[in-house]
Amino acid sequence: ELSDEEIGVCFISPCPAKVSYVKNGFAGYKSQVDTVVSINDIYFQLIAKMQPKADVKSLSNSGMIGIGWASTGGEATAIFNESYLAADGIENVIRVLDQVENGNIPPLEFIELNACSGGCVGGVMTMQNPFIAKARLQTLRRYLPVSQNFLSKEESYIPESYIFNEIPTYHPISRLSDSMAESMRMMADIQKLRDTLPGIDCGACGAPNCRAFAEDSVRNKSCGAKCPLYKEGDGK
Repeated sequence: ELSDEEIGVCFISPCPAKVSYVKNGFAGYKSQVDTVVSINDIYFQLIAKMQPKADVKSLSNSGMIGIGWASTGGEATAIFNESYLAADGIENVIRVLDQVENGNIPPLEFIELNACSGGCVGGVMTMQNPFIAKARLQTLRRYLPVSQNFLSKEESYIPESYIFNEIPTYHPISRLSDSMAESMRMMADIQKLRDTLPGIDCGACGAPNCRAFAEDSVRNKSCGAKCPLYKEGDGK
């Protein structure tokens, strides 16, 4: 019998977020997955090795609930709770989070947010058009039972090892300074410098755009880089 250390687990991922989760972990939790490959990297390699068979036995144990996780609302539906919200698309996700933070959405027990449009079927590492994939998913669900596997009464609903006991520390990413007055002063300096730059976002300085270059300069993170199109003295 093989030990856990002798068993390798490979996850075929539809998006980079799941890759990041496996590599970086979360709240002290280390994933049991050893490596991650994208669907579009492995798909054609697998197809080339597969031989067509007339009678194919399905090895999947997923029911309607399990397969539904691939599209938006699938996770929320699986918990059998009406106090939930599901949204997809990064702009919609940001909008929902803003509304939750501002108290514009009533208290919920579960919020499912997917940056990819449509959920995992719209992941950037997938092969199929997300709308076609979603339609095929609905067809598969139509002929499946609600669930094909169940936990025994002796098993815990959620294993202890899956529970996060450590809450991650919040690290603000856009705060200029801990002082409000200092932040306002720096913001004014950034805008003043930004107004003197060409504004074409060429990236020649190493920053992604003129606004980012101005912020890096004010925060002394530009490493001495200068705008090659800016001529000191004439403001051009």
